[in-house]
Amino acid sequence: MTKTNTFFKKIYELLTNTDRFAELTETIILFSLRAIAAVLVFLIFRKIINILMKKYEKFDRKDSNKSLHTFSRSMLRLTLNFIAIMIALLIIGVKQTAFVGLLGGAGLGIGLALKDTLANFAGGVILIIFKAYEIGDFIEIDGQSGSVHEINVFATTLNTIDNKRILVPNGLATSHQIINYTKNKTRRVDLLFGISYNDDFKKAIKILTDLAEAHPQILQKIDKTIRLRELGDSSVNITFRVWCKSSDYWSVYYDIMESAKLKFDESGISIPFPQMDVHMHKTEKEITINKLKEEKK
Repeated sequence: MTKTNTFFKKIYELLTNTDRFAELTETIILFSLRAIAAVLVFLIFRKIINILMKKYEKFDRKDSNKSLHTFSRSMLRLTLNFIAIMIALLIIGVKQTAFVGLLGGAGLGIGLALKDTLANFAGGVILIIFKAYEIGDFIEIDGQSGSVHEINVFATTLNTIDNKRILVPNGLATSHQIINYTKNKTRRVDLLFGISYNDDFKKAIKILTDLAEAHPQILQKIDKTIRLRELGDSSVNITFRVWCKSSDYWSVYYDIMESAKLKFDESGISIPFPQMDVHMHKTEKEITINKLKEEKK
């Protein structure tokens, strides 16, 4: 007897066996009802989760840690969705022991497949605990710089100066150097001015010192360094180091650069550019040819 005939025979026996057919029909109907109930419960839970997340979003007091708030919000959403899926599976009929066994058996495979995701999660926890940066800080990670917009479970979102959105995995952040430009309240502004060898460098230092003392955003209580730094190839270089609030850094930087150029121009102090002297040497053959040309004339 062929496999096809055997299959049809089993179907015929099932249809003619009233008890087995009724049992199968009952099982299908019960499973369908459970599946429908599971889907409805899952959808209801999703609605509830969205409402809870909106409530949690509003619960952002001024004295709360914004970084911790965004991270915990992301973690809470992930946890609630996992609970909703688990409840739906239990309604369908998946037993708790089977569910736990399934999770345990798949744990190793999931861990290997999602090792980068788990590393990002662990990185997020480390960032929150050690507070390497917080919402609003201007940072640089692996060559990417911007202000921190959000720290969630798996990634950190940055807004660049030109308003681009960059997503940096938390695992990458914890495994690379992090430069936080705004963590400290003050920053040092380092500038280098080059003047001509023919100009009076003491006069240039006096001009830069007056600019530093007159600028309202430069911290006067912290010592300033305005000294001759080096004798360069084409200029006398003066170092300019002052301190200001981290939020005033770029304002001080551009103000000093512009004011120094104007004051140097008014005082006749020039800012040289690199020059190169090229010496031409004639060969003996060229000299001989030039002499013959002159004799012919």
